[in-house]
Amino acid sequence: DLFNTNVAFLLKIKEHIKEDKNRALKRLNETPADRAAKRQKLDEEVEELKSHLQIVPNEDDDVYTKATPLAQKVPVVDYQITELNNKRYYKIIRANDTHNCM
Repeated sequence: DLFNTNVAFLLKIKEHIKEDKNRALKRLNETPADRAAKRQKLDEEVEELKSHLQIVPNEDDDVYTKATPLAQKVPVVDYQITELNNKRYYKIIRANDTHNCM
């Protein structure tokens, strides 16, 4: 069984080497015009992808999120869980002695 595994591995490596040789030969036979055409095609694809990634503002969007810089966030130091009318509430206690109930 180990022998068959080794043979399969060696055949796989041989196939990879053959593919690498073919790629190298293809690259050697490539003319400067081919390289320029390939580069231009890649540049066009990059520009197309960039156009898809542009952020378009949506005026109909009613969602507003207020971003708070991490430097202004106060670390949480403790929490308490209380239950009222079979509903759990969490009291978050921050380092500056303020708290928030959720």
